[in-house]
Order: sequence, then structure tokens, then C-alpha cells
Amino acid sequence: MAEETGKFNQETTENDPTKSEIAEGSYPLTQGLNSNDDAGVSSEVLEDPSTLKIWDASPIPFEFTGKAKEFFGIWLSNLLLSILTLGIYSAWAKVRRRRFFLGHTLIGGHRFDYHADPKVILKGRAVVVSVLVVLSLVSELSPVLSGTSLVLLMLALPWLANRSLRFNARMTSFRNIRFDFIGAYGKSLLAFVLLPLLGLLSFGLLQPFATRYSGRYLAANYSYGEAKLESDPQLKRLYKGLFQAFSIISLPVVVLLGIMAQHDWELERLILIPDDGATGWFIDFSPFALIITFYLAFFHYRAVVRNSILGSLSISSIHQLKSEISGFRLAWIVLSNTVLTLISLGLLQPWGAVRRWRYETESLQLIPGGSLDEFIGKIQPAEGVIGSEYTDLQDIDVSV
Repeated sequence: MAEETGKFNQETTENDPTKSEIAEGSYPLTQGLNSNDDAGVSSEVLEDPSTLKIWDASPIPFEFTGKAKEFFGIWLSNLLLSILTLGIYSAWAKVRRRRFFLGHTLIGGHRFDYHADPKVILKGRAVVVSVLVVLSLVSELSPVLSGTSLVLLMLALPWLANRSLRFNARMTSFRNIRFDFIGAYGKSLLAFVLLPLLGLLSFGLLQPFATRYSGRYLAANYSYGEAKLESDPQLKRLYKGLFQAFSIISLPVVVLLGIMAQHDWELERLILIPDDGATGWFIDFSPFALIITFYLAFFHYRAVVRNSILGSLSISSIHQLKSEISGFRLAWIVLSNTVLTLISLGLLQPWGAVRRWRYETESLQLIPGGSLDEFIGKIQPAEGVIGSEYTDLQDIDVSV
């Protein structure tokens, strides 16, 4: 009987390679199981539980351990030294700032790191400043040259963005494995110039298409060592977020128009001949209400974009990210940070920066599909710092 059973199992494993692999213990859940050579089946359930190679598939939260008090010292010294050196120290200030935030960002107890050389950054800034000065002087000669300079800058933006993303990616590492970014000019032109412009001209109706393309472009060109990244945000989810943003904006407009209709107020009369009592409050309150709703709508859509792009981001088709940021909470953090920074004459700016970074970081989770040790680092020399410095000087944010 045992021989017949052995024959049956042998034939089964020969016909089904998966069963053969399981019998040999190549699958993580079967590591440590012994096979009976005579019968072809497991004779013992488990020899040693410690030999099981099972990873924990539960989400790993991102953590931020930085303290505002510590960053305040870095921020203050950066500010004073940058002023005393007429901006030269700003390259070192940038590196110190990035190292603080990345160095206190953890996944599973492991930190990120930033490796940029301030001297290299300073050289890039010197070149960029020189080019900007030349373009500014040329623009003063004639309106035609001024327009030409603007067009040249717009055409150069995709190249600058790619160089900036590539430099900062290669200067960032996690567990001694560096990131990388490789982007093509044509796709970058679509992602950062043409499609956003099309979204603007369509009054936002085509913005989800631009957003989706940009997210897919960025993810597809990033890599972590030899592991490729990819993201495919759902267009339906982006349009849902856009509709919600439009609803937020339209709600006060409908309410204000309803108040005008109820009191039989004419818009032209309200603007040209406002009443001190009856309509004065309406004129004062309306712009404020519209500004607040536009502000909330902007951050709501931004949160939807972030959650859609990062939430569909996978690493080597194994590990998955999850983002659960709230647009309204982010709007409150940014607004309160701005107010407190103004009231404190800038002294609370470091506290606000740490507060926002902590919230955005801790809204992320990594859902592992296997061991993180599988990835092999692909360290390459740094290139393209000039693009990075241009985006810093012009306050252009090309990140998700």
C-alpha cells in the first residue's frame, strides 16, 4: 500500500512542478518540513519552528523621530551663517536640513540618509545664478529677447527637473542602497509643462489626466537599487477627488447666491452702492468665504493625488505603499503653521516644518510582499546638480 501511495505522489509531483517545489521545501511556508523518501509525503509536521522563513506581511508604518527643538538649532545656525556668508553657506544648510529630516525618517527601524557634497551643490548654484543674471540682462534689452528668454526657460524646465530628481535620488539611500532616477526629456516635457498647461486651459477638467501621467512618469523612472518602481493611479479616483473639490468651491457660491436672491440684492448694486447695514457684512464676508473654500479644495485634491499615486506605488511588483493623508487636516496644519510663523516673526517656522513633515511621513505605510533584504544596491556616481539648484532657487516643486 505504501508503494502504491509513493507511486501516486511521485506521478503527481512530476505532472505538477508547484507540488514538486513544495515537497522540496522551497516555499517559505514549507521550509523546515521533512519529506519521507519512501512514501513521498511529510512524515513529521515540523522539525524546528525556527527554520520557518515566514515574513511578517503586516503593514510597516513610516516613523519620524525628529524634534522641533533639535531642528530649531540647525535652522537658526543655517540662517545666521547664510546671512554672514552672503548666501554661500546655503549649500551646507540644504544638506544639513535634508540630513535631519531624512535621518529621522524610519521604516522598520532603519533610517534614510542624504549623501550630497555641499561643495558640489555650491558649484551648481554658481552656474545657475550666472545664467539667470545673463538672462535678466538680456531681457532688459528688448521685449522680444525677454519673451525668448522665457520660452527658453520653459523648454529647459523638463531637463532641469530630470537632473534635479536624478541628483537628489542618487544622494538618498536606505539601508546603504541608493535610489536612482532616469527620465527622458520628451516625457518630462509632457509631465511638467504641456499636460499641466492643458489642464489649466481646460479649467481643470483635464487635470486628472495630467496628474496620472506625471505620477506614472515619476514612479516608472525611479528605482531603489535594482528594484524598479511603478504606479498606476486610478483615473476614476482622481476625477472623484476633482468633483469633490469643485463641490467644496461651489457650496458657498450657491449659498451666497441664495442669500442674494432671498433679499432681492443685485450684484452690481452690492458692488457699486453697498449698504452699510444690510449688505455691508455680505460684501466683507463673501471674498473671505471664497478664499477659504478654494484653499480647502486645493488641499483636498492634493491629498487625493498623493494617496492615489503613492497608494498604487509598488516596488519591484512585490512591496506596496499605502497613503492615508487627509486634505482638510493638511490644510489646517499649513494654515496654522503660517499664522503662528507670522505671529512669532518666523521663530516657529522650524516647529511648523517638523510638524508637517511628521504628519506627511506618518501617513505612509509599507506593505511588504517579501523580505526587504532581497534588494541589491546599485550605487552610481552623482550627476546633474545644476538642475537641482535651479529648482531650489526658483522654489519649483516637482516632487509628489
